[in-house]
Amino acid sequence: MHEAWPGHHLQFAHAVNAGSRLRRLSDSPVLAEGWALYCEELMVEEGFHLDPLARVYQLKDLLWRACRVVLDVGLHTGTMTYEQAVDYLVEQAMLERVNAESEVKRYAMTPTQPMSYLVGSQQIKEIRDEVKSRLGKRYNLYDFHKALLNCGTVPPALVRMELEEQLRA
Repeated sequence: MHEAWPGHHLQFAHAVNAGSRLRRLSDSPVLAEGWALYCEELMVEEGFHLDPLARVYQLKDLLWRACRVVLDVGLHTGTMTYEQAVDYLVEQAMLERVNAESEVKRYAMTPTQPMSYLVGSQQIKEIRDEVKSRLGKRYNLYDFHKALLNCGTVPPALVRMELEEQLRA
């Protein structure tokens, strides 16, 4: 769901056909990672995740993504050391120490990318809720996803502006 369908594969398949050359080349991790995480929850919302054990693992991964926000900010503002970040992942996200160390090394080299999963997913949900509220009975989930994906991999704030403009038209 995250990497393939309906996650990154679907999103990138639409992005290569997005309007302008700039849109086709744009690569906002907030939208890309946000979309993939959003899809994980979407599958639950739409009734595709019926196995309780699979849901537990999905929620564990969601906790891990939430921890990334705390660690990303902590590491890059200097309020958290490497060791503290590793310990945090072990204690809060229940990662094995060796995996936590690998993750924290990656986070230290990619400021803001680790938090893009949860932040992007939340922004997509907010945009969806706004569109749903404005369209009322005319709202259709498929049409919303099509419009969002047709924007390309631009930051969610630009997606929001474009969808608002489409709704006014």
